[in-house]
Amino acid sequence: MRLVKRSPAIIGLAVIVCGIAGASGQQAITATDAGARVDWTQSYDAGYRDGNGAYAGGSEIMHLIPHQGKLYAANGYWEDSRWKGPPYAAKQSAQVLRLDSADGRWEVDLDMGRSNGRGLRYMKGNILKSVRFTRDEFGKLLPQPQNLLVMAAGAYTQKHGVVSAWVRDDAAGTWNHVVVKYGSPMGGTRWIPRDMEVYRDKVTGVERLFLLIGNPGIISGVYDASQPTNLRWDKKVEFPASGTFTTRPLGMVQSNGSLLFSVGGVIYQRIDGPSPTYTEILNLGDGVNTDVGGIRGLTTIANPNGAGESILLLWAPNGRSSIGQVKRLDPDGSGGYTAHDEANMRDLMSAKLGVEVGYTLGAHSNMYPAVHPVTGETVHIIGFQGILRGSDHLKWKGSRLYAGAMYAIRTVDQTYTVHEVNGAYAPGKPVLVSPRTFAHSPFGDNLLFIGGHDASSNSSNDMAWIFKASLDVVLGLRRWRSSASQGSLGTVGRREAGPPIHSPRSRPAAEDPR
Repeated sequence: MRLVKRSPAIIGLAVIVCGIAGASGQQAITATDAGARVDWTQSYDAGYRDGNGAYAGGSEIMHLIPHQGKLYAANGYWEDSRWKGPPYAAKQSAQVLRLDSADGRWEVDLDMGRSNGRGLRYMKGNILKSVRFTRDEFGKLLPQPQNLLVMAAGAYTQKHGVVSAWVRDDAAGTWNHVVVKYGSPMGGTRWIPRDMEVYRDKVTGVERLFLLIGNPGIISGVYDASQPTNLRWDKKVEFPASGTFTTRPLGMVQSNGSLLFSVGGVIYQRIDGPSPTYTEILNLGDGVNTDVGGIRGLTTIANPNGAGESILLLWAPNGRSSIGQVKRLDPDGSGGYTAHDEANMRDLMSAKLGVEVGYTLGAHSNMYPAVHPVTGETVHIIGFQGILRGSDHLKWKGSRLYAGAMYAIRTVDQTYTVHEVNGAYAPGKPVLVSPRTFAHSPFGDNLLFIGGHDASSNSSNDMAWIFKASLDVVLGLRRWRSSASQGSLGTVGRREAGPPIHSPRSRPAAEDPR
């Protein structure tokens, strides 16, 4: 096992209210890509009936994914009364929403509870991804690449935890379902998928879709056109060989030609071959609260110090000590990595708001890349949230969480600036709490869509949201106007009457937080 060397951080933290400081300081610059300028605009406000009469709701937006010229979103119903209140069979399951044009209205494309044929109910749309296969199960090139939109989510019965997958049939506009794996939920075992990645084994040449299925580990499948889902999953997990992990695996990434995934404070690397194994390449220690996660947001970047690729991650071990520390792992030239501390979200948030921050959490999915329109360099956008000590007028009423939605922008020189979806929060503006997911518009208009909210064990009826803005607005390169109030925009749909919204009720975390 290779030891990981650590070096202290040498990092400048720049907090800029309305811009990114480049070589010539703050600028008001229009993005060079085509498309009209768009200020912050709310694209989705949960709580209405779509064009087919389906309920479009959710407490959170988990993922935003462009696919085949459309934009898809996975929502969740954690701490929403439509999940918590009814008996199991009547619970509102998570959904996949579809947007056909930038100014269109989001429609329900998949209701997981109504589309599994087994009476299962799913609280969250845990992982949604557009994947691309180029080879068959034998490693031979396919006649043409196959792009699949895959949704994976976890459900529970009285006796089992179940991980399901759906694959969209784009020609028919329907989804096909398969149970990937099921087993006992005893001992706190969580059957909760969190990430997936297509990866080709360097030894066998076989291309597989790897899926993290929760504490039970990692499983994979191959492209098989004879299956309704076009996927054939293995019957056994690939790793661990026996037992389960004590915490949830959260992220997966390819780096320097290898497949890596994180669980708790550890990153494992796959050793390819007919009988693959895994080796530990980083261990940040124990004491990880599985509700918080440990290592989050694995993202590959160019190595700033030479050849190869580095890895960004956010270290959030538990609710007592999470400062949201961004770490960078640089290849050491011998197959290992050297760890460096960069910024932490707690200090960034505190400096931005001028208030003490007790706890932060971020990088729910990854650190999202975008090309800066002025420098041409790749920056990374990191969503995060935090608990405030004081400044009650800035909190989500009834909680300690900041009511706005902050994100940091990391530049290649490791400078971080802080921005907010829809601008700085003030009473009367939409309560957003956390940006969880980012996606470039598939509509050729230079927009970036951002979705989120984090219930954090507080009642969150219909609090899922999606905003959009021009890339130059998101990057802070141009002044903008914010959306005034939630539910005020025609394109988001008319909110359906229902339980009170925005009224948090603190209680212990349950089921599948964050």
